[in-house]
Amino acid sequence: MKQRWTITVAVALGAFVTGGWFSMAMSSAEADRFQQARLFERVLNLVRDYYVDSLPEPELYRDAAYGLVASLNDPYSTLLLEEDLERAEERTTGDYGGIGARIDVRNGWVTVVSTIPDTPAERAGIRTGDRIVSVEGESTRGWSVGRAVSTLRGEVGTRVAVGISRVGQEEPFDVSLRRSRVHQRAVAGGVTLADGVGYVSVAAVRARSASELGTEVGQLYAKGMRRLILDLRGNPGGIRDEAVLAAELFLDPSDPILITRGRTEADNLRFVDSLPQLWPDLSIIVLVDGGSISAAEILAGALQDHDRALIVGQTTFGKGLVQTQFHFGEGAALRITTARWFTPSGRSIQRASVDIPHDETAADTAAAPVYFSSAGRKLSGGGGIVPDVAVVRDSLSDGERRLVAMLEPHFSRYRDVLAAMAFDAKRGDRITAESFVVSLAQLDEVHDRLATRGIPVPDSIWTGGRALVASHLGYEIARYLFGDAAELKRRLADDGQVRRAVELLQLSESREDLFEVAGTPLPLGQQG
Repeated sequence: MKQRWTITVAVALGAFVTGGWFSMAMSSAEADRFQQARLFERVLNLVRDYYVDSLPEPELYRDAAYGLVASLNDPYSTLLLEEDLERAEERTTGDYGGIGARIDVRNGWVTVVSTIPDTPAERAGIRTGDRIVSVEGESTRGWSVGRAVSTLRGEVGTRVAVGISRVGQEEPFDVSLRRSRVHQRAVAGGVTLADGVGYVSVAAVRARSASELGTEVGQLYAKGMRRLILDLRGNPGGIRDEAVLAAELFLDPSDPILITRGRTEADNLRFVDSLPQLWPDLSIIVLVDGGSISAAEILAGALQDHDRALIVGQTTFGKGLVQTQFHFGEGAALRITTARWFTPSGRSIQRASVDIPHDETAADTAAAPVYFSSAGRKLSGGGGIVPDVAVVRDSLSDGERRLVAMLEPHFSRYRDVLAAMAFDAKRGDRITAESFVVSLAQLDEVHDRLATRGIPVPDSIWTGGRALVASHLGYEIARYLFGDAAELKRRLADDGQVRRAVELLQLSESREDLFEVAGTPLPLGQQG
């Protein structure tokens, strides 16, 4: 008996020491988790103590965390630390500390492209075309855009001294600016096009973008606009709740906007409009393309599902995954995919890798699942938002492509020539109307200046592509002389998708008529 007792005690003690005793007291899942945790700890300790190069233990933990997130094989799940988190939050909020000037490098100098309203740069009278020739007494000649941005930005409340060179003034002058919180608007100022058609572009779906959109549409509506082009092309998405708020501007109470499905109760949600729409008589076309992503697709999908807007352009990107950001500690957050989202009709926005390419037209999606709008129109599923009217982006002519190929290695010098021409136009006071036409003499001068800068373009190539140069020069002069809105109008006049949208709106008498004109009529008995 004594020997059996001794053996039993020895076995029990061995099990306790090796962790087996704990395993017997745990469920198999708990035991496996415990063993894997011990495995991780042992590997980390051995790497820390014996790897040929010394590695700090905090660095090992951080790299292990990065590795865990990477093992998910999800491009949308990421660990954000310090500067990465700061940049991500800036993209989400649009806020940073700085002077509020959009800048570029032209002819070797930091040049103001435009100023942001109600910022230190605007209040100090800095203008489009001004050169920032010094910062804190140091010449900016040869600076990169990145260096200029990082130097001009800084902690809110601090001061920065800049030297300004301006057309029409012989000597540069100094300006002292106090950095403030600058908000980069997601929605630029709207413009009115022909026959009361308004145009508003949403560059991203970030903080305050819904209220900015409401403000711009409201101002155009007050001026008599009754047909709207809402441009979501190239919109990388952003905040889900902002997309929902933007949809509420145009939908009716009780209209569903978005459905999300995930593992937890908090991720299984149904978003429903709770506010009356502000402009019920407004006819709307939404422009989309393969760069319309995520929250932009939520907005486009909700308006399409409720027959509130006609979708024109190309099939959207197809990102229907919800990311939730978990903050822990100072300067650290984990953003992981927690759910999928669906349009009100039940369409999944998420595109599988084998699904339809982004530039596929609506006519090529016959094999995709079919859903129905509120009025009974057929809608294509299968990922992304398929437009009601497919219109591809404008393409360059053969002559324009040859010129672009030749200029591409020298693009910065080409832009410098255009900027110099715009400066000269501003200095000469000869152009007085936004509708100015770029002359052949101006194009010949661009040609000559390129040659002077070591970029001789053969006449055969120049002739085939100079119409494109005329457009580029027109944009540059319009911005320098008349501002961002004038440049935008010229760009829109050259945009085939916008021209098609304007045409459809002009041919229709009402929002219901718009669908008829586009060849996708609302079923009988469903028209308002």
